[in-house]
Amino acid sequence: MNDASRTPYRKKVFEHKSEDTATPAKALLMLLKAFVGTGVTFLPGSFASGGLIFSICLMVFIAAICLVAFQILIIAQRQVGGSYGDLGRSLYGPWLEYLILFFLCISQMGFVASYLIFISQNIGLAVGHIANCGSPIESKYFIWMVLSIIIPLTWVRKIARLSWCAIIADVFILFGLLSILYFSTSQIMQSGPGPDIQLINTKDFALMIGTAVFSFEGIGMVIPIVEGMEHPEKFPLVMNIGMCIVAAIFILIGAIGYLAFGANTFASIVANLPRVPLSTAVQILYSCAMVLTCPFMLYPALSIVEDGLFSDHGLFGHQRGRKSLKWKWAKNLCRSTVAAVCAIVSFAVGPAGLDKFVALVGSVACMPLCFIFPGMFHYKVTNSKWKRGGDVIMIAWGFAIMVYTICINVHTWINPSSSSRPTPVECPQEQNSY
Repeated sequence: MNDASRTPYRKKVFEHKSEDTATPAKALLMLLKAFVGTGVTFLPGSFASGGLIFSICLMVFIAAICLVAFQILIIAQRQVGGSYGDLGRSLYGPWLEYLILFFLCISQMGFVASYLIFISQNIGLAVGHIANCGSPIESKYFIWMVLSIIIPLTWVRKIARLSWCAIIADVFILFGLLSILYFSTSQIMQSGPGPDIQLINTKDFALMIGTAVFSFEGIGMVIPIVEGMEHPEKFPLVMNIGMCIVAAIFILIGAIGYLAFGANTFASIVANLPRVPLSTAVQILYSCAMVLTCPFMLYPALSIVEDGLFSDHGLFGHQRGRKSLKWKWAKNLCRSTVAAVCAIVSFAVGPAGLDKFVALVGSVACMPLCFIFPGMFHYKVTNSKWKRGGDVIMIAWGFAIMVYTICINVHTWINPSSSSRPTPVECPQEQNSY
């Protein structure tokens, strides 16, 4: 590398991998864990924005484009080596590495901000049901209670110490997704399809594009997974299988959830579940899973910001918390501030803006990481004119669709009545039961 002093930092941020011993089966499981999380619960609501047929076709198309982008990203990584940021520095210079780190930072913080909205909304619904509509606290204020749990977890420097959180979160997420399928299919069998099912929603389909890209939130884990494999040359097949499974899960949850509740589908399908003990358990456990997931999602952003302040080239120079209690708590304050910024954003957006915020994060932060940068990397490492032409198309498409969806998204914020999703009522007049 041109700057050896930066290598340990980049490894710390992006290379949380096993000691090159992962089998293809283990790599497939890690890939599924990276991509199947909270984003899938936003898909039924986004299907309402795009329409059933358009959304299914779009998910297949986005999955195919992501698969191509991830494959060429791995081709570039295997030729150049290093993390996502390393590729930018090696192929284009420090400016692209800093730009990549910026997008990684805002994407991870955007994920966590959306998680906090999701968590506070579901805790509010669960508390309202348990207290028989007697909760004195509006759901958005639960954000600050959740923040008090997340902040101490962000102080953990070695992410391996939080591995138990990931295991518990995965179990809760699996339980939640199975429950969503159960309630959605039960709703369809008992009441038929939901109201106002649209095949193509010509008014709000652009919001679906951003949410679809948001759903593929595991882009930052692709390189660490392939580097953790015993035989990395087998990763392309693992990626092909993994993306097919992920796309199938996304389409299944999105289509079944939208068919069940139609135009009444909320931004998060979990909020559509009936007020019964099982659904309350799902809301609580899924919220717990997201609380445990937040430290992992924030880890790259925390390391990027901390490195920018306390490393050799940082604002305050190289400072070690082990040797100085003052600097240790300064770093803790820095990490706490990053989490607090996510909470402030989520509190300002609120449940009413959740669907648009998710689409905005997908458009602003995820599209460059998923489409533009992989195309730029592969353009530098291939000698084929045809492949370079494909890279230019990938870059141009990513940039054009990013600009277009951002413009549409901003319009929906300025004119919220034109595309607002319904918001859940904590104490509905009639309780559903199964």
